[in-house]
Amino acid sequence: MLNSMSVLQPQQQHSISITPAKILVVEDEELLALVIKNQLLKLGYQVAGIVETGSGAIQLTQEFQPDVVLMDIHLHGDMDGIEAAGCITDQFDIPIIFLTAFGDSETLGKAKLVSPFSYILKPFEPIELLTSIEIALHKHRAEQKVKEQKTWLYTILESIGDAVVATDNQGLVRYMNRVAETITEWKKEDAIGQDINDVMSLITGTARNSLENPLKKVLKDHKDVLLPENTYLITKNRQEIPIEDSAVPILDDQNQPRGAVIVFRDISERLAANQQLFHHAYYDSLTDLPNRELFTDRLQHLIDLNKRYNNPPFAVLFVDLDRFKIVNDSLGHPIGDQLLIATAHRLQNCIRPTDTVARFGGDEFAILLEQIADINSVCHLAKRINLELAIPFDLGNYELFNSASIGIVQGHSRYHLADELIRDADIAMYHAKANGKGCYAVFDASMHTQVKGQLTLEQDLRRSITDQRLTLRFQPIVSLVDQSIVGFEALTRWQHPQRGLLLPESFIPIAEETDLIVQLDLLAIRQACQQMHAWQEQLPPDRQWGISVNLSGHHFSRPNLVDQVANILDDTGFDATRLKLEITESALIKNPELAAQRLSELRALGLHIHVDDFGTGYSSLTYLHKYKVDTLKVDRSFIQCLDKNIDRLEIARTIVVLAHTLKMEAIAEGIETAEQLAAVKSLGCEYGQGYFFYHPLTVEQVDTMVREQVAENKCL
Repeated sequence: MLNSMSVLQPQQQHSISITPAKILVVEDEELLALVIKNQLLKLGYQVAGIVETGSGAIQLTQEFQPDVVLMDIHLHGDMDGIEAAGCITDQFDIPIIFLTAFGDSETLGKAKLVSPFSYILKPFEPIELLTSIEIALHKHRAEQKVKEQKTWLYTILESIGDAVVATDNQGLVRYMNRVAETITEWKKEDAIGQDINDVMSLITGTARNSLENPLKKVLKDHKDVLLPENTYLITKNRQEIPIEDSAVPILDDQNQPRGAVIVFRDISERLAANQQLFHHAYYDSLTDLPNRELFTDRLQHLIDLNKRYNNPPFAVLFVDLDRFKIVNDSLGHPIGDQLLIATAHRLQNCIRPTDTVARFGGDEFAILLEQIADINSVCHLAKRINLELAIPFDLGNYELFNSASIGIVQGHSRYHLADELIRDADIAMYHAKANGKGCYAVFDASMHTQVKGQLTLEQDLRRSITDQRLTLRFQPIVSLVDQSIVGFEALTRWQHPQRGLLLPESFIPIAEETDLIVQLDLLAIRQACQQMHAWQEQLPPDRQWGISVNLSGHHFSRPNLVDQVANILDDTGFDATRLKLEITESALIKNPELAAQRLSELRALGLHIHVDDFGTGYSSLTYLHKYKVDTLKVDRSFIQCLDKNIDRLEIARTIVVLAHTLKMEAIAEGIETAEQLAAVKSLGCEYGQGYFFYHPLTVEQVDTMVREQVAENKCL
């Protein structure tokens, strides 16, 4: 047996690069085992041990973890080398080299089952042993690298967030990662070997048509494939999942196809997020109705379609709630929000599914009606909307009634932009509002002309205020005892360069609406104080006149009102006790507490407060005594026909009595006849003004009166 292995010569030892590996020898012939050990040591290897049984081989392998096991097939004991090798390879990643004298096919067949790294037949040359060990070590290291790389790639594929499915050239599934299992709802063991079309059934999200799986196309064309947008995967449990993906061929080192792989992801969350962003951008957060942007987009699309095709006509309604501000101011914004939500539901119930209701903001809504029969049908809808809104709204502890002003405009070929239609519907809505609550109006060209005229007038007014081109007229206020002049009311007039002299009713409403009234009032106060100061310098001390100037309620919300009036008095040098500011009754009731505070601050400057048009508003007697008012002015509507209408006479009498009870004076406006004068005097009213005494006077006319007063005083 010793002759079965010869000794390597020194030159042979240096012909092969030796790896200092640790070798376990499993051999049942003791002498041969010692020869092998000695030879291994001479070659530079380490010998982990020698053992003659299979169980011993397993034990020493566990203990020493050798790099290679030289295993004889026939061993002492109940376990042969093949069985021992199987046990070792099941537990350890260690290469096995069989050493045996048996080369029959049966023995070789059994040995192959444990995948040995080499099979050396006895007797063998030492060089064979050396070569087999080095090749086994090299092959084992190579296999370890492949296994490590495979494990590394497998870990990556299992941990990435995308799903991965691979097939062979026949389209049968050969691999799928954990994410793919989750999305497709297929278990890996069930999917392996199945056709890819069964595991990944695809459809389009719009037409719901089946799609060819991209892996099939890759296998056919050997090219990368991207799925079209709006693709859905049908899971094993028949759920539809939106996905996006790409598929590529798997090529070997010869660039030959060996299958295909698809990488895809579930984009449900992204689509939901995009949908949420779209909803936030184009829907009202309170009512969940489309907002102005989405409404405008739909309207523009309809305009473009109607220009391209001869479609049926359409219409736009602009809806503005009539009393919403009162609800908000009196009951608070939470109740106001509930009213808006309830109104939105009722508007939706009035229209067809093909129509659109949108909230533009505040209490403004818009309706787009497609394919209308005629304008009469639209007017009928406007009436129906107000009937629906008139039904009481039950909002918690409140029962509210509502109505709307509705502007209507019909689509026409002259319209190119959605904003043009919305603009004209808005214009018509304001015309409806001017006609009273719960009304509607259909737009016509004259409305637009009127609005353009008002806009031009506003621009002209703004420039005239800046350039101080407004003038004053002065209507005398007289004592009803002797009809002597005690003062004037300053009345603003506008000498328009194209339209001529304009009275207040033609431009004051525009000033009120645009807040220009604040600048206009301050300009009037300054001009009146300057002019009255000039006249005071000429008049005798016992004939000093006062001046009354109107003050809009818009000033009360401005904290610098008192400072502005004080600055005017300082700049002009006018005696504050001669200045009377006239506030309308309706201006006082909008915010009684704030109004009372502002009036008190103004009176602290020394000037007087008059309440103008008293009796025409809804003032509360509870607040009247808090206003620190000096005079009530009886509105001209009660003075007209005073001598013929007993009801008006009694109202006027009540106002005068109220003024005197609260230690105020009374001025009657609009006295035009001797009979009216006699009736007013019978009421005990102290002062009056009107055409019976004087029309409003120009500065030149008052200058003449001043000169007459001065001349009369000199004669005395």
